[in-house]
Amino acid sequence: MAVRIRLKRFGRKNRTFFRLGVFDSMTRRDGRAIEELGHYDPLVADDDKKYSLNRERISYWLSQGALPTPTVQNILLSQGVDVPTSGKKRAMSPEEKAAHVKVRAEKQAKRDVAMARKAKMVEATSKPMSKKERREAKKAGG
Repeated sequence: MAVRIRLKRFGRKNRTFFRLGVFDSMTRRDGRAIEELGHYDPLVADDDKKYSLNRERISYWLSQGALPTPTVQNILLSQGVDVPTSGKKRAMSPEEKAAHVKVRAEKQAKRDVAMARKAKMVEATSKPMSKKERREAKKAGG
């Protein structure tokens, strides 16, 4: 039996909310779930109230081989739940984000220096130079 973690639609027109559940893959969209794992209300502004997940049971079902749908996978990753089959990483903590931004800034600074050096070389080689000027430019590090 193939098991999926997916959303079950509730609510009315233009005011939907979803329950997160474990379903047999052959069950219809709003059919009976094997187990309910939480809910998701996309129209709530506050992110803390938008999601209610039973992380312990979600981890259990993922360890048993249940596959989340792409939408559920994105919800789980945004809430910091690791999805082993996703190939994507969970949402970063503020400390991880700060370290990531710092590393990216350092890499960009290195790229900027290399591009400036390259632009200087292109500028130096684009105009005709005598042998003496080329020797001097080479000695100067360009």
